[in-house]
Amino acid sequence: MNTKADNTIIAFLLAFQDLKTALGEQEKQNLKEVAKQLDTQPKAWEDYIKGRLLEIIIPNPDLNKSYQLYKSQLDNLEEIPDDLLPSEAEISRLNTLEKSPITRGFKPKNEATGYESQLNNVVVIVGSSSQPEETVKQATFLEKWKQFLSQSNQSN
Repeated sequence: MNTKADNTIIAFLLAFQDLKTALGEQEKQNLKEVAKQLDTQPKAWEDYIKGRLLEIIIPNPDLNKSYQLYKSQLDNLEEIPDDLLPSEAEISRLNTLEKSPITRGFKPKNEATGYESQLNNVVVIVGSSSQPEETVKQATFLEKWKQFLSQSNQSN
């Protein structure tokens, strides 16, 4: 169940939620592009999309520091419990938070059936929103991740 792609996405979401400063306009534009590609071509993750996401993370010192911390914690996990996944209700709630008339009613094309597509849907919603920093803070399932990682690190 645990793959490197999942770790990159979840580490990004956790780090992005912790970010104290807003993304620059170019970073937001790049995130929108990543979200669009993840929505339309999720199989291109390894070849193309992952690199585009890292191009947003690495140049941003605060985001990169937090990302590296979460990524290393996630890479050390043996297994990820299913209850840490965002529920369909949470994904729908995130969808309705966005007030922009352009994205109202936006529905991810991928059904949230598996681990990757559920996380992809969250990235698509966050990245497509006009205020991604605010939208990601509403993703309450990320708090469960932070608690889980903190407990996992204490037991190691």
